[in-house]
Amino acid sequence: MSFVVSARKYRPQNFDELVGQDHIAQTLKNAIKNDQLAHAFLFSGPRGVGKTTSARILAKVLNCENLQEGYKACNTCSSCKSFMENASFNIFELDAASNNSVEHIRALNEQVRFQPQQGSYKIYIIDEVHMLSQAAFNAFLKTLEEPPSYAKFILATTEKHKIIPTILSRCQIFDFRRIQLKDIVAQLKKISGEEGRNIDEEALHLIAQKSDGALRDALSIFDKVISSVDGDISYKEVADNLNILDYDYFFRIVDSAIKEDLPALMLTLDEIFKYGFEPEQLTLGMMEHLRQLLLVKDLKTASLVETGNSLKTRYENQAALCSGSFILSALSVLNQCDIDLVRSQNKRLSVEIAFSKVAFLNRIVDKKKLFDEEPTTLKKENPPQKETRTEKEIHPSEVMDLTEEKSPKPENSDSNETISETKPVGKPAKPKSKARITSISSDVSVLLNDIKAKDLKSREDALDLNADNLRKIFDDYRENVESKAIQTALEYTAFEIEKDAIRILTPTQIYIDYIRQELRLVTLLHDSFKTNDFKISFEVREETFPNYTPPKKPKLLTTKEKYDLFLNINPKFEQLVDEFKMKLNN
Repeated sequence: MSFVVSARKYRPQNFDELVGQDHIAQTLKNAIKNDQLAHAFLFSGPRGVGKTTSARILAKVLNCENLQEGYKACNTCSSCKSFMENASFNIFELDAASNNSVEHIRALNEQVRFQPQQGSYKIYIIDEVHMLSQAAFNAFLKTLEEPPSYAKFILATTEKHKIIPTILSRCQIFDFRRIQLKDIVAQLKKISGEEGRNIDEEALHLIAQKSDGALRDALSIFDKVISSVDGDISYKEVADNLNILDYDYFFRIVDSAIKEDLPALMLTLDEIFKYGFEPEQLTLGMMEHLRQLLLVKDLKTASLVETGNSLKTRYENQAALCSGSFILSALSVLNQCDIDLVRSQNKRLSVEIAFSKVAFLNRIVDKKKLFDEEPTTLKKENPPQKETRTEKEIHPSEVMDLTEEKSPKPENSDSNETISETKPVGKPAKPKSKARITSISSDVSVLLNDIKAKDLKSREDALDLNADNLRKIFDDYRENVESKAIQTALEYTAFEIEKDAIRILTPTQIYIDYIRQELRLVTLLHDSFKTNDFKISFEVREETFPNYTPPKKPKLLTTKEKYDLFLNINPKFEQLVDEFKMKLNN
């Protein structure tokens, strides 16, 4: 027996078997039930989503002599048998790509004049109807508008915009949509079970993603995979067969970036390039990986990540180690790299530069100071001769130069402080206590240090969970944070404490967004109290802050107002305007 591809072997035979097009199937069944069928249909949508299949099902149902429950064809009557054997005289399929001239349409118009020999309708299925010529469309207009009562036309196209409006206005249009990933995976799982092949769920997701919403493409890929692999099929075998980067590479790259381990990251990139993957493919895959991390960070968007449960868990674990600002900054860097790759003379180097920037992004992010339970004593030293720039003055373009951590500037020490060691001129001294970490490091490294300190710290000194202690922590944090916006957000806060939860109240949503980004503050809250398993929630409540006044938006000045302002500052400005013959346009 000759091999039959899965797209033909498992083609749906009734409306209930259509995958991902429930809205189309239900509408057609209701039209048959209420006897409200139009004389002309237009099925439009992407390739491989079931347009021609739906047209064939509808044609077979309309001429079936023993229609079953659920509007299913019986497949036993003479009409159904002749259709399945491609010998029906009442159902005609035309390919408009090869029959697109006006002569072909005139021949069709002549055929319509004769009544069906068997069954109730003569049905014409015209595929790729947008390929008809302008003259053919015009010749088809009259027949399409006023056909005989026994004639039905089903037009199918992937490019509805190419069909002239006079044809569109004479048809009942059904828009087919791309099939969702979960529906494709479910269908592939069903078919693999019938074929007796065991395929990993992650491999099925990979096939579904590669198909881009087209079930026919997914089945073609499925046939290719099962023919090339014997026995059970794993994710890696599918990835190798389709020449797709394994997601494990992207997890390794992000782990290296979090640790600022540039050598490990570069070795991973070299391994990817040795396998023959293109720089564009790597960049796009990394951007998709970062998108998944960004989505799983919030429960509201986690459902948008369409992967298997095990892979989704890996995304959640890695996303917990990345700040939102890091992910967004990395996406921005890689997106710009993808745009610039078209003009790049050395694409590999461009990609390596972009990924190296990603590895040191945490050094650009504004670092927050940690709280000390005891004041930090620094060793006295001579002032450095060479002035160094602060972290805020570092431009993102200079991230490649930041390959070593910068030591913090020494604080002023008291006169009675003991000098244990004198450092050379120009080199700052190291702090005696490690309680305050002000060097530039990743958020993950600082969090790990916090966790270690927490494990060593006795819980006897922890605070009771009440509003006064919460206010003290927020006030102390506000005094140490550098950002004015964060200071304002922390000032306008109130608290409601329940048994196992803290509700933080603010007058506006933007303050909530600021506080959420303060990982140090969240960690501090959980470490400071005897009960550290509470939940933190936020709520906007304007009535709690009657004295709060939203900041005023700056007024936009007109050209005339700007001119008057400059003139008040310097009367000679008018002479300058006259000399250069400038005009004022409001």
